[in-house]
Amino acid sequence: MKKQSLLLAAAGAVMLASVGVSSAAELWIGAAEADITPDRPVSLTGQFHVRVADPKQILSRCKANVLAIEARENGQAADCAMVIACDVCYVPRDTQQRLRAYLGDRLKGFDTGKLFLTATHTHTGPALDQGWYDDLGNAMPPEEYVAFFFERVAAAAVKAWEGRARGSAAWGLGHAVTSQNRRSAYADGSSVMYGTTDKPEFLGLEGGEDHAVDIVFFLDEKRRPVATVMAVACPAQVDEGLSRVHADYWGDVRDGLRQRFGAELAVLGLCGPAGDLVPRAILRKSAEGRMEQLRRLNRRQELARRLIGVYESTWEAVQSELRADVVFAHRVERFDLPVRNITDQEYETAKTALALLAAKEKLVGGEPARKNWYKKTVERYEGQSKEGARRCAVEMHVIRLGDLVLATNPFELYLDYGMRIQARSPAGQTMLVQLASPADAHSYLPSERAVKGGGYSAVPESSLVGPEGGQALVERTLTAINELFKK
Repeated sequence: MKKQSLLLAAAGAVMLASVGVSSAAELWIGAAEADITPDRPVSLTGQFHVRVADPKQILSRCKANVLAIEARENGQAADCAMVIACDVCYVPRDTQQRLRAYLGDRLKGFDTGKLFLTATHTHTGPALDQGWYDDLGNAMPPEEYVAFFFERVAAAAVKAWEGRARGSAAWGLGHAVTSQNRRSAYADGSSVMYGTTDKPEFLGLEGGEDHAVDIVFFLDEKRRPVATVMAVACPAQVDEGLSRVHADYWGDVRDGLRQRFGAELAVLGLCGPAGDLVPRAILRKSAEGRMEQLRRLNRRQELARRLIGVYESTWEAVQSELRADVVFAHRVERFDLPVRNITDQEYETAKTALALLAAKEKLVGGEPARKNWYKKTVERYEGQSKEGARRCAVEMHVIRLGDLVLATNPFELYLDYGMRIQARSPAGQTMLVQLASPADAHSYLPSERAVKGGGYSAVPESSLVGPEGGQALVERTLTAINELFKK
């Protein structure tokens, strides 16, 4: 679908939302993009080993896309939201609060508590966390990069908020195969991330897959595309091991959508629950690779082809329901989840691994990231009996737009929990976003069956919160959604 057809089809298609709620708000929308790629060597996050990217070898530039929404009733501001989607691995727990403070009075009339950051989970984005590595060589220190990040993102946030104007929105659901489960399950009861599949002991993949693509389209008063939000249960990790700055498949998606719908379109790529999912082929590798070769595409480009196609087909279906007045509400929930207990055996395993790393460090050099990984587990065990030590702080944003709801969580959330929320949500469409609005340590949140299977992403080193906390998160999310749909 060409840009012109989008504009023509949208003309005159605005209608009042009818969702059984008496109060509908007028939407004011603003959007902007920040280039968060520095022109200096920068450390990358996503692997245990140090990677420093040469600014002359950038594969695709990392960006932060901003969407600002103000809902007005009778000419008065009634509620607001600002979503900032970043091409980074994850957002450290203090970065969001510091950005809110940095913005200060720059966002006139906006409650910065209703701003949240989210990560596409690329493993080739600049590091925001100072604590992973000891020696970064000639790379820009993460703390120095954070100052650069704040400057760029704040400018985009101000531009989006100050540039808001009357607009309209439509939303819909499409489907595209983007990810597969990445944990192989074996006959002995164990599971391994990226485990071998071509042996008799392989029983299957441990969990499911989610090929849904949730999309919201935002247009201005002249029916020109302003921004779009796409939630895909797939981390941006096709090329996760490179030592080059790279936005991964979201860079290709943005480029493709802007060619069709306008260069100024802000494309917010959100990651749905995908703690146990990956964009690379785990099964049918040869067949997938052959089809990519026949199409003369690499894996990233193939995923972009699928997502751009579903974007166009979804718009074709929902354009008649473009709405300028719609129910809008934004709740911010802050609560604690129980931290996963470390068993005696898990403690001994972590302590032994830590000792081995210390011995190795004396011989061939250290692995600070891996050492910190085990060290934190040992410290958790030693402190878990203390009062107040067994909670994880969470900030969750729940936004209602008509009969659609968006709900965030700060974890690499296993798909099982997302399915539980989807199944019980009263919303017509439920959009879930992981690695958003961090309030505590970054970690996986594994399912019960994953914990039993063990392996990376399911062991205590990988997960601050376990299945008990995961179910509590499900219930808190559903409670918040239900409250929004009572009004």
